[in-house]
Amino acid sequence: MNRIRRNAIPSLLHGSGRWRALLVLCFIFSTTAQAAEDTRQLRERVEQLEQRILELESNTVLSEPETQVKRIEVYVDDQGIEHDTPVPGSHKVVTYQRERVYRRQTISEKIDEAMEEAASRSVQLGVDAAIILQNAQNTRGADERTDGNSYQLASADLYFTAGIAQYTIFFADIVGLSGTTPDAEIDGLTLTNGYTARLVEQNGLNLREAWLMTELWNQQLSLVMGRLDLTNYFDSNVAANDETSQFISDALVNNPALGLSENGSGMTLIYDPRSVFNLKLGYQQSTSSATSLSDSLFWLAEAGLRLNPLQMGEGNYRIWYREDNTGSGSSAWGISLDQKLLPGVTLFARQGSAKDSTASRRDEYYSGGLMFDAGLGFNPEDSFGIGYAYSRPAGGKKENLGEFFYNLAMTAKMRLSFHLTYLLEERATSERDGYVVSGMRLQASF
Repeated sequence: MNRIRRNAIPSLLHGSGRWRALLVLCFIFSTTAQAAEDTRQLRERVEQLEQRILELESNTVLSEPETQVKRIEVYVDDQGIEHDTPVPGSHKVVTYQRERVYRRQTISEKIDEAMEEAASRSVQLGVDAAIILQNAQNTRGADERTDGNSYQLASADLYFTAGIAQYTIFFADIVGLSGTTPDAEIDGLTLTNGYTARLVEQNGLNLREAWLMTELWNQQLSLVMGRLDLTNYFDSNVAANDETSQFISDALVNNPALGLSENGSGMTLIYDPRSVFNLKLGYQQSTSSATSLSDSLFWLAEAGLRLNPLQMGEGNYRIWYREDNTGSGSSAWGISLDQKLLPGVTLFARQGSAKDSTASRRDEYYSGGLMFDAGLGFNPEDSFGIGYAYSRPAGGKKENLGEFFYNLAMTAKMRLSFHLTYLLEERATSERDGYVVSGMRLQASF
């Protein structure tokens, strides 16, 4: 027994040496494999970085040096030494430092910037064309001139816009009209077709507007100078202010108390901080036959508020006053409001009062109605409205006008509107004439 044990010990020792060697080989193999895997991952990472550098070099450019202004705050002590942090006896001083820097940009960014800059400096052309078909039926009174007559007016506006400098643009509007409207035969106090006011000459071109506008004071103050249409800035209304897309009757486009018969040279100053309050001041030459601005000065002032009463929606409330020294002189005031009642439902109203210096009574005007949009029509982009206007000038005449329109969005750039207007004119002789004017307006803007 003892001999057998002594012979077994060397064999066991010999066997354990083999296992130890095997373990060493396994450790060496695993270490080598891990090193190979690390090397492979490092090689892949290097390849990815090289590819990224290649893409950056291919798709980016170094821009022209740009001047940047930095606002720096330093602290100056009694001896005039500047410090980055406050020290006893120092006071804070704000300085500005300019530096020339380069900035990496992608090629697509550079192309977009170049195209935007070219567009801002080029002259852009816009076109607004309309064809208005109308038919008038006499329903009351002895005036039979319009009974069953049809009318057609074609209008084309060419708009030119150009960027002159930062926040400064030039705008011009050239209009050409041809055709007839019911207003040539209906002796109304206001126009049944708002385009009639543009019809200066048949088949002629008329420069309606040409002005420069610049924005100052963080774009809160706008200054417009040139040949103006002051109704673009005063007596505005969201629901009733555009004969090209809303009501076509002139009494529902602007307040007749404005008394502005033609465009002229002038200036408008608009202060709008995009908050609750805004203020506008403007003047223009009121008649082209005047020999000086002093003899034909028409000026307006307006204050406006943006409110959200009872959380119904946004509402705009405006009050204006004007003076006109042409002839015997006249003055007027008016209010204009539009208030959202529900999503897609807007209430509008106007009131105006004017007085000539030689008249014993004041002219009075009222209008109001509702406009519907935001998907309440047949198509999501359709809109429709109903409005009423009452006019009573000092001469004893009166006018009641009601209009319904439906604006159908045919395409993104073309609309077809249907209009139905009832007009009741009370003459100075107490005679009354009634008319039903139906119409259709095809408008394209591009």
